[in-house]
Amino acid sequence: MDISVFEVIGPVMVGPSSSGTAGMARLGWAAGRFLDGPVKAINLAFHPRLQDYAGLRSHIALIGGVLGIREYDPELKNALEIAKQRGIKLTASKLKPPLPDALVVTISMEQESGVVRRVSGISVGGGSISITAIDDFQVDLISTEKYLFVWADADLSEQILKMMPQGTTLKKDCKNGKYLLYMGVPTTMDETVGEKIQALSGVTKVLFTEPFLGFGYQPYEPLFRSFEDLMRLSDETGKDIPELAIEYEMARSGRSRQEIWDEMKQSLEYMCESVNTGLTQDLHTLFGFGTGRDGKKMLQALAEGKTLSGSTMSRAFAKALATMEMDCSMNRIVAAPTGGSAGIVPGCILTIQEDKGCSDDDLVNALFVAAAAGVCMYYHNANFSGMRGGCQGEIGVSSAIAAAALAYLGGGSTRAICHAMALSMKNLLGLICDRIGGSSEIPCIRRNCVGVANAFAGCDMALAGIESYVSPDEVITALCNTQKLLPAALRGGYGGLGCTVEAKLAREIEAKINKSLRLPEVEN
Repeated sequence: MDISVFEVIGPVMVGPSSSGTAGMARLGWAAGRFLDGPVKAINLAFHPRLQDYAGLRSHIALIGGVLGIREYDPELKNALEIAKQRGIKLTASKLKPPLPDALVVTISMEQESGVVRRVSGISVGGGSISITAIDDFQVDLISTEKYLFVWADADLSEQILKMMPQGTTLKKDCKNGKYLLYMGVPTTMDETVGEKIQALSGVTKVLFTEPFLGFGYQPYEPLFRSFEDLMRLSDETGKDIPELAIEYEMARSGRSRQEIWDEMKQSLEYMCESVNTGLTQDLHTLFGFGTGRDGKKMLQALAEGKTLSGSTMSRAFAKALATMEMDCSMNRIVAAPTGGSAGIVPGCILTIQEDKGCSDDDLVNALFVAAAAGVCMYYHNANFSGMRGGCQGEIGVSSAIAAAALAYLGGGSTRAICHAMALSMKNLLGLICDRIGGSSEIPCIRRNCVGVANAFAGCDMALAGIESYVSPDEVITALCNTQKLLPAALRGGYGGLGCTVEAKLAREIEAKINKSLRLPEVEN
């Protein structure tokens, strides 16, 4: 298991969905690394639960990724037009049972040479991905690691390992007498060894791939895996959570402290950009279910004295709404950790900066606190995808890590910060994913305000010295248990708000808009 702090505060992405858009763009980009030449046709085989893929623009993201467009590039929204201009045939199909309960897709890429490359992967939540098959060979890859792949007509494991650095672990799969052998290698490795492997009898193809996710990776033992670890380490070393989070990332990535700090600071700047643009420019969400003006409306209501929750809360709501309206109009935002909950963390910390005069460096440290909380959740096997674990894994998780960040900015101890997370997370256990149709507009945009309010509640209780009766780690155990028990109808199905008359009307509107975007369907 491996997770970067930038998979919790991140990805930087074009909306609307971290799982359905950013993760898919990353899957497409990873698939494109296996091409030998120009592509003339792309087929996307979706899990049956992803047949509303047009709503999240998943197909656009996948195709853009294959074409080399990254998840943070505004050009991603134009991927269909770019592919068509290049004369690439685009089709979709359905994967057949048995299927994993996940956001899985198989990307088949026919090259002009006639060779078809096929890559299967899963968008596991929060923009993170897992590649599960290459050319129908089963693989187990770490997305942050560089790999050497060898296609061969025989098992050449012994010969290949003799050419590799001592300690290299080689994995393989066999299909119909053909082999795919692969191994993680140092990013600085001399790739001329590929030429020697290519010369071996029976080798048909050799390929080095750079990491699919650019967070860096080296073998490491995580500095912490739990909230108990954080509290113990803080007591033993005197270090605060931001410092522990930076040391964790340095150990897992091999990157310098300055590189890590600068990337988090850049994420803060993107958050500010999203809020400022969302509050000053006219936005049009993809389906028009969101007004594109809710953030502005909240600020106007505050100015006119119409709100009751106070200036801090109303301004935090406005920032969260503005960020989500940017997300749902396919503009750039920072998921934290998902696109569907991207407004909560910036809404909270940017508002406190206004009220308390916190510096940008204070806010960067607060983002490291939020990231550390997300890392602990990951090592408990918490899921950050609404379709896999319900909105408790999106709004719930974002609210909890925002509470931790707020408690840090409020001067809370490491213990208080961990309990702020727990107090907030407990409140949203069981929160269902009941988005209407395939978009993230209803109820995701406005549900972010619930996450903001809950984050402040958890923070203020913790700063007052109130602690969760259930320990922080056990609260996340409860989250994981609830995610496992939540039925599919309440994980992106038609349960909850999805059963309403308005939902039916919204799906009809979506269907009309998506009709021109859907790909021609063929048999898989």
